Amino acid sequence: MKRTNYIIFSILLAFASLLQGCNDEESGLSKAVLASAGTLNFEATGISEKTITVYANAEWDTEVPEWATVTPTSGTGTMDVTITVTENIRDGAVDNPRKAAVVFKGATLASRAEVIISQEGDKYRDCEEYTLAELVELENETVVIVPQGTVTAVTTKGFIVSDGTVNIFMQSSSVVSVGDNVLVKGTKLSDTHSLPYVECDEANVNATGNEVTYPAAVDITDKVDTYSSSSRTFITVSGILNGNNVTVEGADYSVAVTDAPENFELAPLNGHKVKATGYFAGVAAPVIKLNATAIEDLGVVELIYFAEDFEWLNPWAEASAAGQTVETDNLKATAPQISSSSTVVDGITANDALLQEGYQFLRVTPTSTDASECIYLQNNYLKFGKTGYQAGIVLPQLEEISSGVTTTLSFDWCPMRQGSGKIDPVNLIVIVSDGSDEVTFDIPEAGFENDHVLEWISAEVELTGVTISNDTKITIRPTNWQLSTANRWFLDNIKLAKAN
Repeated sequence: MKRTNYIIFSILLAFASLLQGCNDEESGLSKAVLASAGTLNFEATGISEKTITVYANAEWDTEVPEWATVTPTSGTGTMDVTITVTENIRDGAVDNPRKAAVVFKGATLASRAEVIISQEGDKYRDCEEYTLAELVELENETVVIVPQGTVTAVTTKGFIVSDGTVNIFMQSSSVVSVGDNVLVKGTKLSDTHSLPYVECDEANVNATGNEVTYPAAVDITDKVDTYSSSSRTFITVSGILNGNNVTVEGADYSVAVTDAPENFELAPLNGHKVKATGYFAGVAAPVIKLNATAIEDLGVVELIYFAEDFEWLNPWAEASAAGQTVETDNLKATAPQISSSSTVVDGITANDALLQEGYQFLRVTPTSTDASECIYLQNNYLKFGKTGYQAGIVLPQLEEISSGVTTTLSFDWCPMRQGSGKIDPVNLIVIVSDGSDEVTFDIPEAGFENDHVLEWISAEVELTGVTISNDTKITIRPTNWQLSTANRWFLDNIKLAKAN
């Protein structure tokens, strides 16, 4: 680690010298300073010390908060320094957490190294109580206590608390039920959609069984492509349920029922027309997110045996800041490998989460059928392949399908465009195998000219001539297989339904 820091320091020193050039005044202070750590954490009580290394080519000095001590406070060249803090006590009790910067500084603003020191404490000491309406206006990272609020919706990630006018999401693992009156302690934050929420440390039930009266819902069915809100508005939409998505005929956008608890039992409603009602939870084009309070079954429209919209991968996409290459036509949109440590949520990667759902993946090169990683996460869909690597996907085992039924497989896909403007020459196939029987179905080519904007293509193929059963294996992959060229593509919204 010290060797790496020394190399970085050498680069910084060279850069600092270029910035100062010939106008540099003679000074004994260093032109570049680097610290071996960027953050240090201390317990509230019990004096402890931590040692770091300061890298410099000349003299350096320090700026230190009053509750910390740095030894030595100045020096010349590369040296080890010790940082200690006083106990975080006020009036005989643990005080609020505290944070400050220790600065190791040289001759210029460019030659400064900051080490953020944090000390634990009682974050709720002196904490004020807030109403839901007051929460909305608070600065992010404000520590809050909300003494009461009624739970009006529950998700797998937390719950919504309402006062009848203001609705706030509480991110929590606590078990609560609709109708509970709760006290919560936590930190006020805003999500990626600029909607306020509370990251809860505690959620205590004051009372149970309160009657919940919902306001009249805003029907967004006819304006789903344009709808947005700056708050968690109570909304409703009618359409066909496909996986967790409610699709509206003729609309480009759909509504995703986000983090729905198991008691909603969405799977049996696939292919049904439904009326989904709940709280607006943001827009991630082309999807509007909904924390549902009710799903009303309006009858069967089509019989769906399998559906996947990948919206459940959203926690992994958010954790890794995954982008949307297709929707934004941005070749540089963030696309982490699904097995990357950046995609870890609840201790598992996106790759492991997909494997747990029953998916299998194919990764090949010209010389290997078991190649290294070449599948990437987007928000919320998958990207396959890189130059010299091709990849495909095998769908999970089918459930509750009558043997011999004729089905239609549909999905959205898009080929990748190279920096030169050339469209990757991807031709997809669907391989259906059941025991010794195997049939390959061609998917029509994209037909994109070079420099064509990236956009989704809807593919649909009737799976005839092969027996479909619970043992059927369905693979989607390029025909361009084990080649040294670039044949990259994106996949979303897979559905297997009974053919009309």
